[in-house]
Amino acid sequence: MEIKVRRVDKERIFIKDLTLFFGVFLLFTDVFFLIMGILYDMPLMRYVIYFKLVVNTTNLFLILRKHYIVSTVIIYFVILLFMIIGVVCTGLGQGFQMYALGMLACISYNGYLHRRLLKKQIPMFLTIAIHVLTYAGVCVYGECCAPLYQISKSGESILLAFNSIATFGIVILYVCLYYYVVVDSEEQLERMAMIDNLTGLYNRHFLLATLENREKRFMEGSYLAMLDIDNFKKVNDTYGHNCGDHILHEIASMAQEVCKDGIVCRWGGEEFILMTFQPESFEALRQRIADETFRFEERQLHITVTIGVAQYDGSLNNDEWISVADERLYYGKRNGKNQVVMQ
Repeated sequence: MEIKVRRVDKERIFIKDLTLFFGVFLLFTDVFFLIMGILYDMPLMRYVIYFKLVVNTTNLFLILRKHYIVSTVIIYFVILLFMIIGVVCTGLGQGFQMYALGMLACISYNGYLHRRLLKKQIPMFLTIAIHVLTYAGVCVYGECCAPLYQISKSGESILLAFNSIATFGIVILYVCLYYYVVVDSEEQLERMAMIDNLTGLYNRHFLLATLENREKRFMEGSYLAMLDIDNFKKVNDTYGHNCGDHILHEIASMAQEVCKDGIVCRWGGEEFILMTFQPESFEALRQRIADETFRFEERQLHITVTIGVAQYDGSLNNDEWISVADERLYYGKRNGKNQVVMQ
């Protein structure tokens, strides 16, 4: 739960940083286009930029106050407005209409973030439809109407280059973010499928997949052990399941420390499977657990374990190998517990 909370907090910070980035980006474009409006004598563009400077500065304040939804709406429609003004002032040749296409990735990803973390969402399909219709409208206008201002070829080249870089930058940024989200989500799902939530150990799915994929020549000389906590039901019945969970977590940590060169998995319930090339570690682990005083709240407990061990035998399949260790485990349970049975 704590890891999940930290992840959500990290993603909330990411929303802030991403929205802040766009706010600063818009201010940067304001300065650039204001200079262009002055150099090439485009009064309408200058007046719009003055208005945008006020709006975008206010928007930065909203971002810092965590009004991310309102800020995002402002960003979307400021870009739309400027796209329209850009085409009206200079025509289609300078690429202002490309911002509508570049914003589609932005709308989709920001919508995902807002819905996931803020539980609120700008109507994504409506916003996309507005951008597409605006794009179509300015293209029709640009084909039918002459631009308000005629600028030099160098000015046209500068505007086209800037608008192209800005639009491609937006698209590339969000494609990279999409890639990161997909890869991160897949890795998280894989971890969830292979990791036991309580102990943090690998689970039986991981072990079976590992045994299935390893070549036999790499298994020679290895040992597989089934470990069971003695009288674990009595611990749960006497002290409660929270105490039982604590014991499972502590024994898992000890097993990882003692068998650090091997694989430690939670098989299920109070059973663990250990696989290593060092069979002496099983007795070392049993002894360490037996000597340990487990503390839970005001209580002190002494716990023992029984371990059944089977050496790798190429004539056995994986299920049979595990079954041999399991049979030896239950032999030990029937004959006094707190022991390692290897034959």
